[in-house]
Amino acid sequence: MTIDHSKSQLILNEELIRLSIQAHHSEEVLIQLSENFRRKNYVKASFTDALIARELEYPTGLLTQSVGIAIPHTDPKHVNKGSIGIGVLEHPVLFKTMDTREEINVSIVIMLAITHPSDQLKMLQKVTAIIKDNHVLLDMMHAQSAEEVMRLLQPFFGEMIE
Repeated sequence: MTIDHSKSQLILNEELIRLSIQAHHSEEVLIQLSENFRRKNYVKASFTDALIARELEYPTGLLTQSVGIAIPHTDPKHVNKGSIGIGVLEHPVLFKTMDTREEINVSIVIMLAITHPSDQLKMLQKVTAIIKDNHVLLDMMHAQSAEEVMRLLQPFFGEMIE
């Protein structure tokens, strides 16, 4: 199953979903997830460093009712093809929150590689809908496969799924 929005060319597929990520700190998570994008040539070589630098300056952690999440992203100039990656961590990792910069335990990372600023707003609206649904977040944490995560996300990205 692939999510591909023809106008904005945003991609989410099973290859960009990682389950049971093992990491000790947020930078490790960002490196592991961004490598998926790089292997597919969806991002430039500069993407990972830019992503880490942006996360330090503008943290993306967010505490929901059920789980801590992070939504890392960086400037479009580091992106070849718009895509979305999902990472579910084996054990929570500390990220700073976007509002208070307080450290929280994050278990789900939704990484955005956006080519156009207008796409970022659209995707953040969809991500906001996902993070408001505690059942979906909890089901993502317990998912056994990338395909299962795709099924959970289908109601939010339905018009994008081929």
